Amino acid sequence: MGRRAFALLWSGQVVSLTGSGAATFALSTAVYAATGQAAALALVLAAKFVTSIYLAPLAGAVADHFPRRGVIITCDVALACCALVLAALATSLTPGVIGAIIAVVALSGLVDAALSVSLSASVRQLRGEADLTKVNGMVSFVENLPAFAGPVLGAAVYSFASPSLVFLFDAVSFTVAACLALAARWDSAPAGPKRPLRPFAGAAAGVRYVLRDRRFRRLQLSFAWNNFFNGMGAAVLTAFVLTAAENPEWNLALYTIASSAGLLLGASAVVLLAGRVPRRFLIGGGVLVGGLVGRVALVATALPWAWAVSGCARNIAVQMTNAPLTAIWQERVPQERQGTVFGARRLLGQGPYPVAVLLGGLLTDHLVSAATLLLLLGVAEIVVGLALLAGRAVAELSEAPAETPAPSR
Repeated sequence: MGRRAFALLWSGQVVSLTGSGAATFALSTAVYAATGQAAALALVLAAKFVTSIYLAPLAGAVADHFPRRGVIITCDVALACCALVLAALATSLTPGVIGAIIAVVALSGLVDAALSVSLSASVRQLRGEADLTKVNGMVSFVENLPAFAGPVLGAAVYSFASPSLVFLFDAVSFTVAACLALAARWDSAPAGPKRPLRPFAGAAAGVRYVLRDRRFRRLQLSFAWNNFFNGMGAAVLTAFVLTAAENPEWNLALYTIASSAGLLLGASAVVLLAGRVPRRFLIGGGVLVGGLVGRVALVATALPWAWAVSGCARNIAVQMTNAPLTAIWQERVPQERQGTVFGARRLLGQGPYPVAVLLGGLLTDHLVSAATLLLLLGVAEIVVGLALLAGRAVAELSEAPAETPAPSR
Protein backbone atom coordinates (compact mmCIF):
# COMPACT_ATOMS: atom_id res chain seq x y z
CA MET A 1 0.00 0.00 0.00
CA GLY A 2 2.84 2.39 0.84
CA ARG A 3 4.50 1.99 -2.55
CA ARG A 4 1.18 2.43 -4.39
CA ALA A 5 0.47 5.63 -2.45
CA PHE A 6 4.01 6.82 -3.17
CA ALA A 7 3.54 6.24 -6.91
CA LEU A 8 0.16 8.00 -6.99
CA LEU A 9 1.42 10.96 -4.99
CA TRP A 10 4.42 11.63 -7.21
CA SER A 11 2.52 10.98 -10.41
CA GLY A 12 0.37 13.90 -9.39
CA GLN A 13 3.47 15.99 -8.83
CA VAL A 14 4.67 15.33 -12.38
CA VAL A 15 1.38 16.71 -13.70
CA SER A 16 1.31 19.74 -11.38
CA LEU A 17 4.97 20.59 -11.96
CA THR A 18 4.37 20.53 -15.72
CA GLY A 19 1.54 23.00 -15.25
CA SER A 20 3.66 25.15 -12.95
CA GLY A 21 6.52 25.26 -15.46
CA ALA A 22 4.12 26.41 -18.17
CA ALA A 23 2.55 28.99 -15.85
CA THR A 24 5.93 30.42 -14.78
CA PHE A 25 6.90 30.97 -18.40
CA ALA A 26 3.55 32.57 -19.22
CA LEU A 27 3.61 34.79 -16.14
CA SER A 28 7.11 36.10 -16.83
CA THR A 29 6.36 36.78 -20.48
CA ALA A 30 2.97 38.39 -19.87
CA VAL A 31 4.13 40.68 -17.04
CA TYR A 32 7.10 41.95 -19.02
CA ALA A 33 4.94 42.46 -22.12
CA ALA A 34 2.39 44.45 -20.09
CA THR A 35 4.86 46.66 -18.22
CA GLY A 36 8.10 46.66 -20.21
CA GLN A 37 9.90 46.87 -16.88
CA ALA A 38 12.43 44.36 -15.58
CA ALA A 39 11.78 45.67 -12.06
CA ALA A 40 8.10 44.68 -12.26
CA LEU A 41 9.07 41.22 -13.49
CA ALA A 42 11.61 40.87 -10.67
CA LEU A 43 9.00 41.82 -8.07
CA VAL A 44 6.54 39.24 -9.35
CA LEU A 45 9.11 36.46 -9.47
CA ALA A 46 10.61 37.42 -6.10
CA ALA A 47 7.21 37.40 -4.35
CA LYS A 48 6.93 33.60 -4.42
CA PHE A 49 10.62 33.18 -3.72
CA VAL A 50 10.49 35.29 -0.57
CA THR A 51 7.38 33.74 1.00
CA SER A 52 8.40 30.18 0.17
CA ILE A 53 11.73 30.67 1.99
CA TYR A 54 11.15 33.15 4.79
CA LEU A 55 7.73 31.85 5.84
CA ALA A 56 8.66 28.18 5.44
CA PRO A 57 9.02 27.57 9.22
CA LEU A 58 5.47 28.83 9.80
CA ALA A 59 4.13 26.75 6.93
CA GLY A 60 5.94 23.67 8.25
CA ALA A 61 4.65 24.16 11.79
CA VAL A 62 1.05 24.35 10.53
CA ALA A 63 1.55 21.37 8.22
CA ASP A 64 2.80 19.21 11.11
CA HIS A 65 -0.48 19.76 12.98
CA PHE A 66 -2.59 17.90 10.39
CA PRO A 67 -2.37 14.59 8.50
CA ARG A 68 0.14 14.83 5.66
CA ARG A 69 -2.31 13.58 3.06
CA GLY A 70 -4.90 16.19 4.01
CA VAL A 71 -2.31 18.98 3.88
CA ILE A 72 -1.11 17.88 0.43
CA ILE A 73 -4.66 17.75 -0.95
CA THR A 74 -5.55 21.12 0.59
CA CYS A 75 -2.40 22.74 -0.79
CA ASP A 76 -3.02 21.38 -4.29
CA VAL A 77 -6.59 22.72 -4.21
CA ALA A 78 -5.41 26.11 -2.90
CA LEU A 79 -2.78 26.34 -5.64
CA ALA A 80 -5.42 25.47 -8.23
CA CYS A 81 -7.51 28.39 -6.90
CA CYS A 82 -4.49 30.71 -7.13
CA ALA A 83 -4.02 29.66 -10.75
CA LEU A 84 -7.68 30.41 -11.49
CA VAL A 85 -7.29 33.90 -10.01
CA LEU A 86 -4.22 34.49 -12.18
CA ALA A 87 -6.20 33.29 -15.22
CA ALA A 88 -8.86 35.90 -14.45
CA LEU A 89 -6.28 38.66 -13.92
CA ALA A 90 -4.49 37.74 -17.14
CA THR A 91 -7.59 38.41 -19.25
CA SER A 92 -6.90 42.14 -18.95
CA LEU A 93 -3.27 42.33 -17.92
CA THR A 94 -2.30 45.96 -17.37
CA PRO A 95 0.26 47.63 -15.08
CA GLY A 96 -2.58 48.34 -12.66
CA VAL A 97 -3.16 44.67 -11.82
CA ILE A 98 0.49 43.86 -11.12
CA GLY A 99 -0.04 44.46 -7.41
CA ALA A 100 -2.84 41.88 -7.32
CA ILE A 101 -0.65 39.41 -9.21
CA ILE A 102 2.18 39.91 -6.73
CA ALA A 103 -0.23 39.20 -3.85
CA VAL A 104 -1.50 35.99 -5.46
CA VAL A 105 2.02 34.83 -6.28
CA ALA A 106 3.16 35.55 -2.71
CA LEU A 107 0.25 33.50 -1.35
CA SER A 108 1.06 30.64 -3.69
CA GLY A 109 4.65 30.70 -2.41
CA LEU A 110 3.45 30.22 1.17
CA VAL A 111 1.15 27.36 0.15
CA ASP A 112 3.92 25.81 -1.92
CA ALA A 113 6.20 25.83 1.13
CA ALA A 114 3.63 23.83 3.12
CA LEU A 115 3.18 21.44 0.19
CA SER A 116 6.91 20.96 -0.27
CA VAL A 117 7.71 20.13 3.36
CA SER A 118 4.68 17.81 3.57
CA LEU A 119 5.73 15.89 0.47
CA SER A 120 9.28 15.55 1.76
CA ALA A 121 8.03 14.36 5.16
CA SER A 122 5.67 11.83 3.56
CA VAL A 123 8.64 9.95 2.07
CA ARG A 124 9.58 8.61 5.53
CA GLN A 125 5.99 7.48 6.09
CA LEU A 126 5.62 5.73 2.75
CA ARG A 127 9.03 4.09 2.31
CA GLY A 128 10.78 1.80 4.75
CA GLU A 129 14.30 1.70 3.30
CA ALA A 130 17.08 2.13 5.83
CA ASP A 131 18.90 4.45 3.42
CA LEU A 132 16.49 6.82 1.67
CA THR A 133 19.13 8.15 -0.74
CA LYS A 134 17.90 6.04 -3.66
CA VAL A 135 14.28 6.98 -2.98
CA ASN A 136 15.16 10.68 -2.99
CA GLY A 137 17.03 10.19 -6.25
CA MET A 138 13.82 8.78 -7.72
CA VAL A 139 11.81 11.70 -6.32
CA SER A 140 14.28 14.19 -7.75
CA PHE A 141 14.09 12.52 -11.16
CA VAL A 142 10.30 12.77 -11.10
CA GLU A 143 10.37 16.39 -9.97
CA ASN A 144 12.71 17.37 -12.79
CA LEU A 145 10.96 15.47 -15.59
CA PRO A 146 8.74 18.48 -16.39
CA ALA A 147 11.77 20.79 -16.70
CA PHE A 148 11.59 20.55 -20.50
CA ALA A 149 7.88 20.01 -21.11
CA GLY A 150 6.57 22.81 -18.89
CA PRO A 151 8.25 25.83 -20.54
CA VAL A 152 7.70 24.39 -24.05
CA LEU A 153 4.01 23.88 -23.33
CA GLY A 154 3.73 27.34 -21.81
CA ALA A 155 5.40 28.93 -24.85
CA ALA A 156 3.14 27.05 -27.29
CA VAL A 157 -0.13 27.87 -25.52
CA TYR A 158 0.93 31.47 -24.85
CA SER A 159 1.87 32.01 -28.50
CA PHE A 160 -1.19 30.42 -30.11
CA ALA A 161 -3.85 31.13 -27.49
CA SER A 162 -3.51 33.33 -24.38
CA PRO A 163 -1.79 33.44 -20.98
CA SER A 164 -5.17 32.86 -19.31
CA LEU A 165 -5.37 29.43 -20.94
CA VAL A 166 -1.95 28.55 -19.54
CA PHE A 167 -3.09 29.39 -16.00
CA LEU A 168 -6.28 27.37 -16.55
CA PHE A 169 -4.12 24.40 -17.49
CA ASP A 170 -2.09 24.98 -14.32
CA ALA A 171 -5.30 24.93 -12.27
CA VAL A 172 -6.34 21.65 -13.90
CA SER A 173 -2.90 20.15 -13.23
CA PHE A 174 -3.16 20.92 -9.50
CA THR A 175 -6.69 19.49 -9.46
CA VAL A 176 -5.37 16.26 -10.97
CA ALA A 177 -2.61 16.16 -8.37
CA ALA A 178 -5.20 16.63 -5.60
CA CYS A 179 -7.32 13.77 -6.98
CA LEU A 180 -4.33 11.44 -7.14
CA ALA A 181 -3.36 12.39 -3.58
CA LEU A 182 -6.95 11.61 -2.56
CA ALA A 183 -6.57 8.16 -4.09
CA ALA A 184 -3.20 7.62 -2.35
CA ARG A 185 -4.40 6.29 0.98
CA TRP A 186 -2.03 5.84 3.91
CA ASP A 187 -1.97 6.55 7.63
CA SER A 188 -0.60 10.08 7.49
CA ALA A 189 -1.85 11.33 10.85
CA PRO A 190 0.83 13.05 12.97
CA ALA A 191 2.32 10.81 15.64
CA GLY A 192 2.27 11.65 19.33
CA PRO A 193 -0.31 13.49 21.42
CA LYS A 194 -2.42 16.23 19.87
CA ARG A 195 -0.85 19.63 20.57
CA PRO A 196 -2.33 23.14 20.28
CA LEU A 197 -1.75 24.83 16.93
CA ARG A 198 0.86 27.53 17.65
CA PRO A 199 2.58 28.35 14.33
CA PHE A 200 5.07 30.92 15.63
CA ALA A 201 6.08 28.81 18.62
CA GLY A 202 6.36 25.80 16.31
CA ALA A 203 8.50 27.71 13.84
CA ALA A 204 10.85 28.82 16.62
CA ALA A 205 11.03 25.25 17.91
CA GLY A 206 12.02 24.05 14.45
CA VAL A 207 14.87 26.53 14.27
CA ARG A 208 16.05 25.54 17.75
CA TYR A 209 15.92 21.85 16.78
CA VAL A 210 18.38 22.48 13.96
CA LEU A 211 20.70 24.81 15.86
CA ARG A 212 21.01 22.94 19.15
CA ASP A 213 22.42 19.77 17.56
CA ARG A 214 26.12 20.25 16.78
CA ARG A 215 26.00 18.03 13.69
CA PHE A 216 22.89 19.61 12.19
CA ARG A 217 24.19 23.07 13.00
CA ARG A 218 27.48 22.53 11.20
CA LEU A 219 25.79 20.85 8.27
CA GLN A 220 23.28 23.67 7.90
CA LEU A 221 25.94 26.35 8.23
CA SER A 222 27.96 24.72 5.45
CA PHE A 223 25.01 24.73 3.09
CA ALA A 224 23.98 28.25 4.06
CA TRP A 225 27.40 29.38 2.83
CA ASN A 226 27.15 27.18 -0.25
CA ASN A 227 23.73 28.61 -1.13
CA PHE A 228 25.09 32.12 -0.59
CA PHE A 229 27.90 31.48 -3.08
CA ASN A 230 25.46 29.82 -5.47
CA GLY A 231 23.10 32.79 -5.23
CA MET A 232 25.89 35.26 -5.96
CA GLY A 233 26.69 33.32 -9.11
CA ALA A 234 23.09 33.08 -10.40
CA ALA A 235 22.82 36.44 -12.17
CA VAL A 236 26.57 36.64 -12.77
CA LEU A 237 26.54 33.40 -14.74
CA THR A 238 23.88 34.75 -17.11
CA ALA A 239 25.91 37.93 -17.62
CA PHE A 240 29.05 35.89 -18.32
CA VAL A 241 27.40 33.67 -20.95
CA LEU A 242 25.70 36.62 -22.65
CA THR A 243 28.84 38.72 -22.93
CA ALA A 244 31.69 36.26 -23.39
CA ALA A 245 31.04 35.00 -26.94
CA GLU A 246 29.04 35.49 -30.14
CA ASN A 247 25.40 34.39 -30.44
CA PRO A 248 24.70 35.07 -26.75
CA GLU A 249 21.01 34.03 -26.80
CA TRP A 250 21.79 30.66 -28.35
CA ASN A 251 24.66 30.14 -25.93
CA LEU A 252 22.38 30.81 -22.97
CA ALA A 253 19.70 28.50 -24.37
CA LEU A 254 22.29 25.74 -24.88
CA TYR A 255 23.59 26.18 -21.33
CA THR A 256 20.06 26.14 -19.87
CA ILE A 257 19.05 22.98 -21.73
CA ALA A 258 22.27 21.20 -20.76
CA SER A 259 21.79 22.22 -17.14
CA SER A 260 18.25 20.81 -17.13
CA ALA A 261 19.55 17.57 -18.61
CA GLY A 262 22.12 17.46 -15.82
CA LEU A 263 19.37 17.41 -13.20
CA LEU A 264 17.84 14.28 -14.75
CA LEU A 265 21.21 12.60 -15.29
CA GLY A 266 22.24 13.39 -11.72
CA ALA A 267 19.04 11.96 -10.28
CA SER A 268 19.56 8.79 -12.33
CA ALA A 269 23.16 8.54 -11.13
CA VAL A 270 22.02 8.80 -7.50
CA VAL A 271 19.61 5.89 -8.00
CA LEU A 272 22.49 3.80 -9.36
CA LEU A 273 25.10 4.83 -6.79
CA ALA A 274 22.95 4.84 -3.64
CA GLY A 275 24.28 2.24 -1.24
CA ARG A 276 27.45 1.77 -3.29
CA VAL A 277 29.17 5.08 -2.52
CA PRO A 278 29.25 6.43 1.07
CA ARG A 279 26.89 9.35 1.46
CA ARG A 280 29.55 11.65 2.89
CA PHE A 281 31.47 11.36 -0.40
CA LEU A 282 28.35 12.08 -2.44
CA ILE A 283 27.50 15.16 -0.35
CA GLY A 284 30.93 16.73 -0.02
CA GLY A 285 32.14 15.52 -3.39
CA GLY A 286 29.08 16.96 -5.11
CA VAL A 287 29.75 20.43 -3.70
CA LEU A 288 33.45 20.20 -4.58
CA VAL A 289 32.83 19.06 -8.17
CA GLY A 290 30.13 21.69 -8.61
CA GLY A 291 32.58 24.44 -7.72
CA LEU A 292 35.47 22.98 -9.71
CA VAL A 293 33.65 22.04 -12.92
CA GLY A 294 30.65 24.33 -12.76
CA ARG A 295 32.52 27.53 -11.89
CA VAL A 296 36.32 27.33 -12.21
CA ALA A 297 36.38 25.24 -15.40
CA LEU A 298 33.55 27.33 -16.85
CA VAL A 299 35.58 30.55 -16.90
CA ALA A 300 38.71 28.76 -18.09
CA THR A 301 37.33 28.35 -21.61
CA ALA A 302 35.61 30.51 -24.21
CA LEU A 303 33.85 27.59 -25.91
CA PRO A 304 30.03 27.58 -25.58
CA TRP A 305 29.82 23.81 -25.90
CA ALA A 306 32.24 23.50 -22.98
CA TRP A 307 30.01 25.82 -20.95
CA ALA A 308 27.10 23.49 -21.67
CA VAL A 309 29.11 20.49 -20.47
CA SER A 310 30.04 22.47 -17.37
CA GLY A 311 26.41 23.34 -16.62
CA CYS A 312 25.36 19.74 -17.09
CA ALA A 313 28.15 18.46 -14.83
CA ARG A 314 27.36 21.03 -12.15
CA ASN A 315 23.73 19.95 -11.92
CA ILE A 316 24.71 16.29 -11.86
CA ALA A 317 26.84 17.19 -8.85
CA VAL A 318 23.94 19.12 -7.29
CA GLN A 319 21.73 16.04 -7.45
CA MET A 320 24.48 13.85 -6.03
CA THR A 321 24.56 16.20 -3.03
CA ASN A 322 20.86 16.88 -2.51
CA ALA A 323 19.42 13.34 -2.49
CA PRO A 324 21.62 11.90 0.29
CA LEU A 325 21.40 15.19 2.20
CA THR A 326 17.60 15.06 2.18
CA ALA A 327 17.72 11.40 3.19
CA ILE A 328 19.75 12.28 6.28
CA TRP A 329 17.14 14.75 7.49
CA GLN A 330 14.25 12.37 6.75
CA GLU A 331 15.93 9.58 8.69
CA ARG A 332 17.09 11.61 11.67
CA VAL A 333 14.14 13.92 12.36
CA PRO A 334 11.05 12.44 14.09
CA GLN A 335 8.17 12.05 11.64
CA GLU A 336 5.78 14.20 13.64
CA ARG A 337 8.21 17.16 13.51
CA GLN A 338 9.53 16.90 9.98
CA GLY A 339 7.38 19.65 8.49
CA THR A 340 8.48 22.09 11.20
CA VAL A 341 12.16 21.15 10.97
CA PHE A 342 12.21 21.06 7.17
CA GLY A 343 10.68 24.54 7.09
CA ALA A 344 13.36 25.78 9.47
CA ARG A 345 16.01 24.05 7.41
CA ARG A 346 14.79 25.84 4.29
CA LEU A 347 14.95 29.22 6.02
CA LEU A 348 18.41 28.64 7.51
CA GLY A 349 19.87 27.13 4.37
CA GLN A 350 18.24 29.20 1.62
CA GLY A 351 17.66 32.44 3.52
CA PRO A 352 20.90 34.05 2.28
CA TYR A 353 20.09 33.24 -1.37
CA PRO A 354 17.95 36.28 -2.35
CA VAL A 355 20.42 38.70 -0.76
CA ALA A 356 23.30 36.93 -2.48
CA VAL A 357 21.64 37.24 -5.91
CA LEU A 358 21.43 41.03 -5.49
CA LEU A 359 24.97 41.25 -4.12
CA GLY A 360 26.41 39.26 -7.02
CA GLY A 361 24.79 41.58 -9.53
CA LEU A 362 26.06 44.69 -7.75
CA LEU A 363 29.62 43.36 -7.51
CA THR A 364 29.66 42.49 -11.21
CA ASP A 365 28.32 45.90 -12.21
CA HIS A 366 30.65 47.99 -10.04
CA LEU A 367 33.67 46.05 -8.78
CA VAL A 368 34.83 42.89 -10.60
CA SER A 369 34.20 41.13 -13.89
CA ALA A 370 31.74 38.26 -14.15
CA ALA A 371 34.57 35.83 -14.90
CA THR A 372 36.60 36.90 -11.87
CA LEU A 373 33.64 36.65 -9.52
CA LEU A 374 32.66 33.22 -10.84
CA LEU A 375 36.24 32.04 -10.33
CA LEU A 376 36.25 33.28 -6.72
CA LEU A 377 32.87 31.69 -6.05
CA GLY A 378 34.11 28.40 -7.47
CA VAL A 379 37.09 28.43 -5.12
CA ALA A 380 34.77 29.19 -2.19
CA GLU A 381 32.52 26.25 -3.09
CA ILE A 382 35.54 23.97 -3.35
CA VAL A 383 36.52 24.98 0.19
CA VAL A 384 33.00 24.14 1.44
CA GLY A 385 33.13 20.77 -0.32
CA LEU A 386 36.50 19.91 1.24
CA ALA A 387 35.20 20.93 4.67
CA LEU A 388 32.19 18.65 4.26
CA LEU A 389 34.40 15.75 3.18
CA ALA A 390 36.69 16.22 6.15
CA GLY A 391 34.07 17.17 8.75
CA ARG A 392 32.88 14.80 11.46
CA ALA A 393 29.29 16.06 11.29
CA VAL A 394 28.61 14.65 7.83
CA ALA A 395 30.48 11.44 8.61
CA GLU A 396 28.34 10.83 11.71
CA LEU A 397 25.05 11.73 10.07
CA SER A 398 25.76 9.76 6.90
CA GLU A 399 25.27 6.44 8.63
CA ALA A 400 21.61 5.40 8.34
CA PRO A 401 19.85 4.84 11.69
CA ALA A 402 19.95 1.28 12.94
CA GLU A 403 16.17 1.10 13.35
CA THR A 404 13.93 2.11 10.51
CA PRO A 405 10.17 2.41 10.94
CA ALA A 406 7.99 0.44 8.58
CA PRO A 407 6.07 2.43 5.97
CA SER A 408 2.47 3.34 6.69
CA ARG A 409 -0.23 1.01 5.47
